[in-house]
Amino acid sequence: MTCLPALDCLHRGGKSTFIENLRDRRLGLLTNHTGCAIDGTPALDVLRQLGLKVTALFSPEHGPAGNQEGKVLSSTFDDLPVYSLYGETRQPTAEMLAEIDVFICDLQDVGARFYTYSSTLALAMEACAAHDVAVVVLDRPNPLGGLSVVGPLRDAQHISFVGHLDIPIIHGMTMGELALLHSADKQLDLDLEIISVQNWRRELLWPQLNLLWRTPSPNLPDFQSAAWYSGLCLLEFSNVSVGRGTEAPFQILGAPWMDPAKVLLPESLKSTFTAEIIDFIPTRGKWENDQCHGLKFTSKNLPYPEAVLQLGMALLAALHQTHGEFEAGKSLTLLGSARVLELLKRNQWETAFEIAQQDAAAFCGKRREFLLYE
Repeated sequence: MTCLPALDCLHRGGKSTFIENLRDRRLGLLTNHTGCAIDGTPALDVLRQLGLKVTALFSPEHGPAGNQEGKVLSSTFDDLPVYSLYGETRQPTAEMLAEIDVFICDLQDVGARFYTYSSTLALAMEACAAHDVAVVVLDRPNPLGGLSVVGPLRDAQHISFVGHLDIPIIHGMTMGELALLHSADKQLDLDLEIISVQNWRRELLWPQLNLLWRTPSPNLPDFQSAAWYSGLCLLEFSNVSVGRGTEAPFQILGAPWMDPAKVLLPESLKSTFTAEIIDFIPTRGKWENDQCHGLKFTSKNLPYPEAVLQLGMALLAALHQTHGEFEAGKSLTLLGSARVLELLKRNQWETAFEIAQQDAAAFCGKRREFLLYE
């Protein structure tokens, strides 16, 4: 059976009662190029074809086309305002919501806490609750599947735009499920509705869905890079390149000062990963246009989320031990747990991962009531 994102269910004539309920309401739409039907029809066009009135557009990080780095300016499209939620503000203001009755979100997430699309939705939900605007999430499958839950929870004091929700690094939930959880966590007084994906099961990963990968951001050109993202992204805010601006984002690690021969894989990960010593020059990101010495990681098969996060944590620990030049920077912002980071600094990555998985196990119990799919 074909997996049908929620937008395709509407596009193919489903959910007629839902559509009728929106007929005379003013809609705001948070989306980008990933919010489109299987045949490529953008979400805005689908809603208009259904006779619905969209009065404002909102865009997340990377802008409407998913190709911008850094702050994104607000703009217009087809006489509609396009409010950037990755510019001067990251949350809809009262003025932005003044002419909207229902706020609709259609974005393709990649399954990691620090990928900002879920934070953008969460902040929008909070604003909508404060201004009596209903929220609808047009759901999409989690590319990493719905079974893997990995990594520490975020400490309460380390909330940030790359860690707004109280979830593990790999959460195994869809955007719709995350919306339900966040609404309950924050006790939002919010009219919230999720339009579900059809024919998605939690064990299905992206390659099993027969859906086109629409690059959600410049450094995730394919599912392969997204599958590795949750691990090496832990080093994103440090002074090493994680492969942005190379042919293998989040599969390469290096810096001009690195001695890659010192950064050894733990024995327990050698059956899953291999590491090749390479020189490379990133075309963007950290160490842009500088020659770096580093490692390129490979796996016989696409690695499971658990292994990817183990790799990222092990590398964070190894760099602390082997290179005085290593500056962890805001690694805590991404990792989320001060206790786990301290263990990594002491090279106790296996203990750190065990503690992280205790968090994940506790979260699995909490998330159960918000799951929409088997």
